[in-house]
Amino acid sequence: MSRRASVAYTDNMSEAHINLAAVRRNAKKITKTAPLIAVVKADAYGHGAVAVCGALSDTASAFAVATVAEAAELIAAGIKLPVLVLGKSHCVLPAPNVVYSVSSFAEIDRLCRLSAPGLAVKVNTGMNRYGCAPSDAAKLAAYARERGVLHSVYSHLRAPEDRGLSEKQLAVFSAATKGIRAPRHLIASGGIALGRDYLFDYARCGIALYGGIEGFEQAMTVTAPIAELRDVPPGEGCGYGSAVFGDGARVAVIEIGYADGFRRLTGPRFVAIGGIECPVVAVCMDVSLSVVPPCVTADDTVEITGRNMPIGRLARSYGTIPYEVMTSFGARVTRKYG
Repeated sequence: MSRRASVAYTDNMSEAHINLAAVRRNAKKITKTAPLIAVVKADAYGHGAVAVCGALSDTASAFAVATVAEAAELIAAGIKLPVLVLGKSHCVLPAPNVVYSVSSFAEIDRLCRLSAPGLAVKVNTGMNRYGCAPSDAAKLAAYARERGVLHSVYSHLRAPEDRGLSEKQLAVFSAATKGIRAPRHLIASGGIALGRDYLFDYARCGIALYGGIEGFEQAMTVTAPIAELRDVPPGEGCGYGSAVFGDGARVAVIEIGYADGFRRLTGPRFVAIGGIECPVVAVCMDVSLSVVPPCVTADDTVEITGRNMPIGRLARSYGTIPYEVMTSFGARVTRKYG
């Protein structure tokens, strides 16, 4: 029987360059405020969970993920710090460092039967997504402590930019957890600036680590090559259904499209080529089209987001938030670390 050779093929397609040093700097900035639970769910917001955890192994106190499957990936990669599962858990991993969120006595009983090594009681202070009633927090914490599995007690701010609402949630959380002998955590990235009263024992941060909010360094730069340059004659257009160019245009065909997470146009959008802003005129499934000046060559690299095109600006052109942009770049966008 003949053996088929295994060949690694590399397309000259789009890339996400992840600056792990920037992630570390952002993390150290947070730890000046409080010990860090680094949120690495959704593959570290598109930055690569295993790589980010490795970079933060000496900075973070713990990691947080959304699902047991995400925790399993970290355990398989050899992560030894505590890994908090923020969502519902329907199974338990054979690992001593995974902590499972609970909000009922039934969940505590079920996860203890499955030999969960640690449980975190989640309290609903107004987010109304997960969590127990504030009046049950102390009872659930005591129940978990009796079984030797209480790790921490936590909640989540719904709108940290709303000071009045945040103060109400703080008051509810403080009252509900008073006297509980376990670490407490309330703030995520958006709550860092709210002040020391909100800090408790940990800052549980995600988007700040990756530079998606003001005051932190963007860690992801997404680039794409130019497949070719085309001179579009006057009276013609490019892409699906785009408007025609009355005077013609020089157009770059860029190797990134909506199948890669670069959304179709709903408003004005730009890319940067050699520091020059170039308008995007069409986004197809596999490529995008941009009008470029004569100085642009086919060897130039196009910046989709980065120093010249901050993630917040790209998010606004989508009509969304940086979280969604970071997590939307797909498997065809190759991750490179430095």
